[in-house]
Amino acid sequence: MVFNKGTMSKHPDLHPDSAIIDAHGGPAKLAEKLGYDKSGGVQRIQNWRTRGIPDKVKVAFPELFMTDLIDRIKSSDDTQAPVGGTGGKEKFSKLLA
Repeated sequence: MVFNKGTMSKHPDLHPDSAIIDAHGGPAKLAEKLGYDKSGGVQRIQNWRTRGIPDKVKVAFPELFMTDLIDRIKSSDDTQAPVGGTGGKEKFSKLLA
């Protein structure tokens, strides 16, 4: 029998997004940041620990869930717009201010 010590999670049923929820202070704090009511919002976020944070929520709140992307855009010195559209900096201008 082989055991992969150190590679197995203590909570294999938790989604990797659970760490993001913890980083924001847990379900109650994150529910408050997202403007969810306490009665159902905390339970909704608790469910995300196993299901993952929905993509539409991540996109709606990039300042909470896409901080690495925002940091990369801020530090980018690439001024050339991608083919077929405007530069990414314009799209995130509110976040870069």
